[in-house]
Amino acid sequence: MTQNTEVQQSQDAEEMAKYGITREPVDYYIFDTFRYTSLKDAIAQAKRCEKTR
Repeated sequence: MTQNTEVQQSQDAEEMAKYGITREPVDYYIFDTFRYTSLKDAIAQAKRCEKTR
């Protein structure tokens, strides 16, 4: 990690704290060329595609 990146991360953290912004990790489910945040949606699409094949 470069010093500029560390400085930017520090500035980002300060602004996040100032405004009460939090960061949450997100899981993505990939089916075909699409990205889903809901496993249920990804499975539903996979089932729809299965019917057309």
